[in-house]
Amino acid sequence: MESLEPLKTISSLVYLIGYRCTGKSTTGQLLATLMGFDFLDTDRVIEARFKTSLKEMIHQRGWEYFREKEKQVLLDTGHLSNTIVATGGGIVLDPENRKFIQTHGFCAWLYADGTTIVNRLLADENTCESRPRFSQDCLTLETQKTLALRTPLYRELSQIKIDTTTHSPPEAASMIKRRISHVR
Repeated sequence: MESLEPLKTISSLVYLIGYRCTGKSTTGQLLATLMGFDFLDTDRVIEARFKTSLKEMIHQRGWEYFREKEKQVLLDTGHLSNTIVATGGGIVLDPENRKFIQTHGFCAWLYADGTTIVNRLLADENTCESRPRFSQDCLTLETQKTLALRTPLYRELSQIKIDTTTHSPPEAASMIKRRISHVR
């Protein structure tokens, strides 16, 4: 009797990574609807779990404390299935986080050019509360420096990359769904 090898499938977890204002939350919600999955935004989970805004948490406890809580929330996703997870932009800074994402699901990197990101940050009235600054540099310089640090990490981790400068959130969601369908 011939033995059948199990089909190789990806996890039913999809992680969206990328810098601030690249469309992870919006695209993630659309993708969840397209796929009939749940949606989770790690930043919103942190705010709900600890009953504070990210700005207030970081102001009171610092970035290191926030990164610890972010890691806890990420690790908690390991037991989930059929879920789209929009991550915070800096989640890739921790090598253990990158390894966890790599081994637990499909990873899509949403990116945009620096000018587009800065314009989106300035246009979003929630930026101050939900996206605390990293430095005293002007927003453009801060964005350039942070992208220079994180872009290689995003690139290395992702299985698909989508330029949200030119692709809308519905287009990005459709592209990710098509890619996942081909991987399964």
